[in-house]
Amino acid sequence: MKNFLKTRNEEENKPKRVSSLKWKWSLIVAIAIFLTYMIFSVTIFYSFRQIMFSQEDENVKEIITGVNNRLNVESAVLTKATVYQSLSPTYTPSALEIEENFDQRNLIIGQDGNYQDTLYAEMSEEGIMVRVYSPTSRLLFESRPSDVSFNPEAKLTVQLIDINGKEGISGIAPVYSSQNGILIGYIHVTNALDDYHQMSSQIISAVFTIGVFALLFSGITGFLLASKFLQPLKTMTTTMNDIRKDTQSQSRIPLGNTNDELAHLSTVFNDMLDKMQLYIEQQKQFVEDVSHELRTPVAVMEGHLKLLNRWGKEDPEILDESLSASLQEVERMKTLVQEMLDLSRAEQVEIHYKNEKTPIKQVVHQNYNNFKMLYPNFVFNLDDDLNEEIYVSIYRHHLEQILIILLDNAVKYSTDRNEVHISIASDDKFVHVAIQDFGEGMTPEDADKIFNRFYRVDKARSRHKGGNGLGLSIAKELLLGYKGNISVDSVLNHGSIFRITLPIYKETDSEL
Repeated sequence: MKNFLKTRNEEENKPKRVSSLKWKWSLIVAIAIFLTYMIFSVTIFYSFRQIMFSQEDENVKEIITGVNNRLNVESAVLTKATVYQSLSPTYTPSALEIEENFDQRNLIIGQDGNYQDTLYAEMSEEGIMVRVYSPTSRLLFESRPSDVSFNPEAKLTVQLIDINGKEGISGIAPVYSSQNGILIGYIHVTNALDDYHQMSSQIISAVFTIGVFALLFSGITGFLLASKFLQPLKTMTTTMNDIRKDTQSQSRIPLGNTNDELAHLSTVFNDMLDKMQLYIEQQKQFVEDVSHELRTPVAVMEGHLKLLNRWGKEDPEILDESLSASLQEVERMKTLVQEMLDLSRAEQVEIHYKNEKTPIKQVVHQNYNNFKMLYPNFVFNLDDDLNEEIYVSIYRHHLEQILIILLDNAVKYSTDRNEVHISIASDDKFVHVAIQDFGEGMTPEDADKIFNRFYRVDKARSRHKGGNGLGLSIAKELLLGYKGNISVDSVLNHGSIFRITLPIYKETDSEL
């Protein structure tokens, strides 16, 4: 059983043979071009075939008409002698025929002034056979031997027949006397279509020969095009392998000057890698920060527990002190964990809180009134320049959380002057909120670092006031997630002004 499972795992882990998209594309392009070529070639061939058949059909009819014109002026009865005389190459028209222009289309005058019989020339072409029969189907004339059968017809009839296993044309017409209008015989003309069959064979050979070259040419062309167009995918695969081997790799797909779908895909892919790497770094930073910040309360609790374990079990004073300190550290850890969770969620607002909107005027007034009630010994001033309600692109709970963090810090770090100013204004694209206190303030060096997680200006005083150095980091991450911003202007011992900016909410096409 173990050997079976081992073999099965080896088969599953064995790399599968990759079916190259390049070769698939080349084959599809080659087949598509070849089929297109063949369809056009077959269409042209059959159109040519129809034209050739029409020409040969008209040729048979012309020969029948020419023979008929020769025969129906001789006498009331056809004989072998009269037929051979009328259809011989030395035939000379009578004066009446010339005068009446009766058979002029079958006679031309040569340079020597003698008549040349074009009808005989047509009858002598390769594959043409002319027969003349009596009314009783007795053969009177035959231009060349043939085994084609004859069946009398009451009117001119032209049809396709089989001649030695190939297509041919057969035309049959009755001959009537010009003197009394009675039936004096039949004309039978067949055309073996030798020229047509020879030309068709040449055309088919040429079509397939050119088709083979077209198939090879299209295959090579398709391969070259596939190699060029699929190069970004190959580069993308290489980048993926680099990331798979090292999640911190800075490998990215190089962007060219093109502006097509593959270039757009490369841009999206690079953005995805940047975000993925950012999330990995945030997770790593989260673990490191939590480990660092929990080390102190865990060490404190461990110390008190060891103290109790050694001699504090029977000393009520030591027992109370240790339990009180441990509970205080547990409460700090709970607060820290909650803030860290808030910070982690703040880093992912783009994923979980898209297209959120909040009435900022209402929320600012609500928090202003709440803090007036919570801190009656403070003076809160609100300067509202908004004439009407404006919606901003942020989840309401997150906006309230940001305002509470800033207002709580303003109260917490005030000194002698217990006063906080709040102002709100807007322009065409953004809403601006400013919160000013008149407390401790900070140096420019501290102002540059104040939004870093776990950073405290005065660590001893901040810890005494219950801060973990995460509030402003949470506010900054939330605002960045909603395409907003936060900044601070501060003067040591004179206070600070925190300014936040949020984009005005605009409805998307799907919401209209």
